[in-house]
Amino acid sequence: MWRPILVYTGVFVTLFVTHIIAAANDWDVFFGIVAALITLQTLFAGMCLHLLKGDVRHSRVPVVALSAGLGWAYAGMKADWSIAVWVLVAIMLQILTEKGLKYGTPADSTDG
Repeated sequence: MWRPILVYTGVFVTLFVTHIIAAANDWDVFFGIVAALITLQTLFAGMCLHLLKGDVRHSRVPVVALSAGLGWAYAGMKADWSIAVWVLVAIMLQILTEKGLKYGTPADSTDG
């Protein structure tokens, strides 16, 4: 149960530290790539956990906090209404991921 969460967290922390290093050294292209990866990992946290063989539901609460932080960063570290948009998009993607995975297994075959 903990392995997927720890792997997800390790990758996220590594990317976060990398984006700070890239920003400090003015590596704009590298910073943009890492920021895009952080964005994807945040918005698709449930799918990432699923791909790591974890329970997609474990990302319900963290996705709210991570997406609020992501919105804060994209808003220029200021309070802005766009932060709520990031949170809502992440929540909607989480719900859609859970619903999609709920019916993702094929039905049992029947003889008859």
